[in-house]
Amino acid sequence: MLKLIIMLLLRIEKLRKILQEKNLDGFLVSNFYNVLYLSGFKTLTENEREGWLLITTKKYYLFSDSRYLSFPRRRESRKLDPSIKSEDDVFVEKLITTEKGLIKHLQEIVVEEKIKNLGVEGDDLKLNEFNKLKQELKSVEIVPTEKLIIKQREIKDKFEIEKIRKACQIADKCLEDVVKTIKIGSSEKEIAFKIEFWLKEKNYDLAFYPIIAIDENSSVPHYNTRSGNNKKVKNGSVILIDFGAKYQDYCSDITRMIFVGKPNNEVLNIYQKLLSAQQKTIKQFSNETICKNLDSFCRQQLTNSYSYPHSTGHGVGLQVHEYPKISQTSIDTLQQNQIFTIEPGVYNEGKWGMRIEDTILVKENKQIDVLTKFGKQPLII
Repeated sequence: MLKLIIMLLLRIEKLRKILQEKNLDGFLVSNFYNVLYLSGFKTLTENEREGWLLITTKKYYLFSDSRYLSFPRRRESRKLDPSIKSEDDVFVEKLITTEKGLIKHLQEIVVEEKIKNLGVEGDDLKLNEFNKLKQELKSVEIVPTEKLIIKQREIKDKFEIEKIRKACQIADKCLEDVVKTIKIGSSEKEIAFKIEFWLKEKNYDLAFYPIIAIDENSSVPHYNTRSGNNKKVKNGSVILIDFGAKYQDYCSDITRMIFVGKPNNEVLNIYQKLLSAQQKTIKQFSNETICKNLDSFCRQQLTNSYSYPHSTGHGVGLQVHEYPKISQTSIDTLQQNQIFTIEPGVYNEGKWGMRIEDTILVKENKQIDVLTKFGKQPLII
């Protein structure tokens, strides 16, 4: 836990430097994942406002209600320095009640700390939330910002890298075991259930609901297995499996193809071209770090006959889709300690589709480490 608290402080201090450059006296964090990233505090659901974090020049304030702050949370003594012995000394907890809501707490803190310019997550707050802050904090200039923390999150620290590496190992093992159970008559939802059950039985979780697409369903790039027609495996089927494991809040992402019986030569030849394009793109990183150019390089390997309607890759972390974006419109550049995917695809509408995806770490000197290790040679069952 000591390492975790130190890492949280380093993340906050990195953000504080950005706030100083922007002349902000404080910053109100509203996004579920950004609160988790900076404080380690996680509420039950990401879709509701159950936790807030305020960073000022002096302190860090954590706001939540009695469902979270009124019960003892796990704490251990942490000797960071003489003034910080535990998490209690790092984050000042403020209880939100019906009598004293977030706004009242903020009104008191901005006076106490003489805050004149307060940054907020303009790309996360709802319009009515933003207007409420402006209305109630009349003495403070509310400054909307974009992507300050999520762009910071794209460079992973050692703590995050090890968690994502573990999530990839878990996904590899899960896929290895589940593939052995697929047979004629297995349905899409059944395979998805087996992946989810395998993970949860071992105290892990899904990074996202699996995409299991059989035959013509696999020609839909982001086929929805939940609402799909639950197609069953037959002899000659092409099966696309796209899923990720989550380990201690961090995600992995992997896509593999399964062939039932020997695939015909056309399908097999196109799969080999797809695999070659993916592998060449991964190797190309040593020569090219501009994400937009990497996306173009990958598409050139497949030619226009096999173009795909989605990006070539995306960052992975607390969320399965983060920065950097490897797409035709990306303005990102690959850097050390980023983790991202490379996932080109080929889609023959109404017949079949194929995609190969790995989660990849950028190391020193443009070296890369493919974290998902499950084999990519044609897997025929």
